[in-house]
Amino acid sequence: MDTRVKPDRGAPSRGSGPGTVLVLAGTLTIMAGATVAPVIPDIRTAFKDTADVDLLARMITTTHALAIVLFAPLAGALSERIGRKRTLLLGMAAFALGGSSGAYLPNLVSILAGRVVLGIGVSLVMSSSIAMIGDLYEGTERQRLMGRQAAAGAFGGVVLLLGGGALAGLGWRSVFLVYLLAAVLAVPAWRFLPSRRPDAGPGTADGAEEDTGAERSGAGRRAGRHRLPGAVVAALAAMTLGQVAFYSVPVQIPFLVEDHFHDSSVMSGAVIATQTFTTGVVALRFAFFRRLAGEYSLVAAAFTAIAAGYVVLFAAPHVAVLFAGMVVMGFGLGVLMPTLNNWVISKAPEDVRGRYSGYLTTALFLGQFLAPVLVQPVAQGLGIQPAFAVIAVGCAGIALAYAAGSVRGRRRGPSADDTPATAAAQPVRDTPRQQRDPRPS
Repeated sequence: MDTRVKPDRGAPSRGSGPGTVLVLAGTLTIMAGATVAPVIPDIRTAFKDTADVDLLARMITTTHALAIVLFAPLAGALSERIGRKRTLLLGMAAFALGGSSGAYLPNLVSILAGRVVLGIGVSLVMSSSIAMIGDLYEGTERQRLMGRQAAAGAFGGVVLLLGGGALAGLGWRSVFLVYLLAAVLAVPAWRFLPSRRPDAGPGTADGAEEDTGAERSGAGRRAGRHRLPGAVVAALAAMTLGQVAFYSVPVQIPFLVEDHFHDSSVMSGAVIATQTFTTGVVALRFAFFRRLAGEYSLVAAAFTAIAAGYVVLFAAPHVAVLFAGMVVMGFGLGVLMPTLNNWVISKAPEDVRGRYSGYLTTALFLGQFLAPVLVQPVAQGLGIQPAFAVIAVGCAGIALAYAAGSVRGRRRGPSADDTPATAAAQPVRDTPRQQRDPRPS
């Protein structure tokens, strides 16, 4: 992994440490909810006397998302105020504390409260890590790192989902201990990540606001008040809708596999892990896909693949066929996630990059929170597999909308948002920002 940067001016080079830590931070996104997905039926059984247990049990995979939706914009602003690194470390501590609380809290309501703390931690981690990638890398190297971060989340999800299904045999509470991995990751994050941005002054924390006079402060305020570009709004909308489609899988598949196909929680984890593994393999090639097509085209292709995957899930007569649907869907998600991350960060003004990262995190987890709220009534009324058919139709419609945006982009010419990376003149595409000579103090 060629992600060598110099953490601080005047500090010794630490090789690939910063890039590796930021890539590994991507595992925490999938870990937040999907880790416990295979044991949701077991949790439902453990608290069967609780009112509305079916909905509340499913909400364990999504309650943290509501906290993120509410807190992520503040997390993005906080990363600009106190620095990316401090925000990231604070988030990892909250992630470990809130995530592991399900191992020992006594009832379903208190476990859901712990998931709120987890959500605050996720918002801090994701907003600061994505913004830090934007600070330290640009061009093709940024695209590669975005792809690797998405892939790390997916591959980590494979291990965590299979491990979660296996740990369920020891008791569902043991699965929550996996969240303590965030505390382990905090050690290399503290050791290797830079304490300030490459363009910040000598006494300025990374990402923190630097008082360099009225002109810069005024520019920062104008940037903060500026309306979001249409391309960013399109990317945020796609992130929310894509997460509704993605998160309907871990929410519904365990019940389909165990209640309808009468298989085990290990099989549930394996089915979901197939999707995340495929997502990781495809995400590693994001820079290649970005050279072939622009953002609108890639989003349209991604939703087309997701729709096709849901068609397979709808028609599956046996649990084995579910694996084929997951491969198709995973291809779409592997294209979608790094595309949207890179799209938003590439459009973000440097002075407010942390806030844009917060918006991106909000959009991502808003979709995760809405998944059971929107899909569960359909699944209850029609059945899980017919609900998958409804999702497929919705994804096909979204694909058509972004395909139309691609056509409009080509008509606008080479400066449009849907221009392939190879068609635009972008200087110094392959050099991490901190490998260049730093600005004088």
